[in-house]
Amino acid sequence: MTIQKALVINGSAPYYNLGARKLADWLASQDYEVQYADGDPGLFGYGYDLVGISVIFSWHAPLARTLALRWKSSSEIWCGGPGMFTLANWWRRETGLEIVRGLDARFDRQRGSYKMCFASRGCPVGCYFCLVPKLEGLTQSFDPDFLPAPILCDNNLSALPADYQDYIIARYQAFEVPLRDANSGFEPRTFDEGCYRRWKSILKGPWRFALDEMRELPDVERMMQILKAEPASKKRVYCLVGNEPMALCYERAMKIIEWGGEPYCQYIMPLNYLGGPLKTRYDWTEQLGRDFCRYFNRFTWRYAPLIEYLPRKAEPAPFAGQRFFYQ
Repeated sequence: MTIQKALVINGSAPYYNLGARKLADWLASQDYEVQYADGDPGLFGYGYDLVGISVIFSWHAPLARTLALRWKSSSEIWCGGPGMFTLANWWRRETGLEIVRGLDARFDRQRGSYKMCFASRGCPVGCYFCLVPKLEGLTQSFDPDFLPAPILCDNNLSALPADYQDYIIARYQAFEVPLRDANSGFEPRTFDEGCYRRWKSILKGPWRFALDEMRELPDVERMMQILKAEPASKKRVYCLVGNEPMALCYERAMKIIEWGGEPYCQYIMPLNYLGGPLKTRYDWTEQLGRDFCRYFNRFTWRYAPLIEYLPRKAEPAPFAGQRFFYQ
């Protein structure tokens, strides 16, 4: 019997790719001889029956296209991952192939020793700028046999039933795995004192939640009050930028600081973004968005007001010494 060979590629290296790791382990369980590569393996990508490419972010899809076109005449090509979800038509047009769209039931619950895990999927909130409701659904589903890992990736822990939250925590304690990070975190509108007390018993990393729109201010302020005993460094609040006028985005970021947290700003991008210039709204430019995020994410707000920020002081003229400015 001839053993089939498979190459699994993390198309979003250097980011850790849980889907690619699970795919590699699943293929091995199907009697494939598997090799794993972070990024383009170059000449080492030839000679495989199957090439599987996993893409986390849509702007890495052009690399996946390059790899698929290189090997599609000699290997079966599978390409999927969250970064490909909205790109089915583009992929078909560019490569003549079909993507593996959505969560792949063959290996989504593959067990193994990973840095990350999911105990549930889905999020009931349905933010227009977020892929999760489209990829995982608005109804949360549970995986009670999940194996705890240091990073828990569930997309809305506080919206889970309290008894299932307790179950996740008990499973971490039973397996004696430290919870280093809940990287998609909690939803302010469903976060309460009980949720805080519950997760405080095991969460080693920061409390992660979001203030993405002005309408969320009351819920976030209430959550900040619940977390008031936590240091600022333990309250990392995602702050979407570019989706509202600059003054409102600035107000949200400053409210996070005022209420005792640390903002992490992310400029809004379309879910099918492939790179290149971004479309902007209101009074934003792409450069202003980049500078705004750098100001907050590099903690410059601790030392200088935004108007005094010199975002490109190390760059050559005409940018050297240029202040952050908009009108």
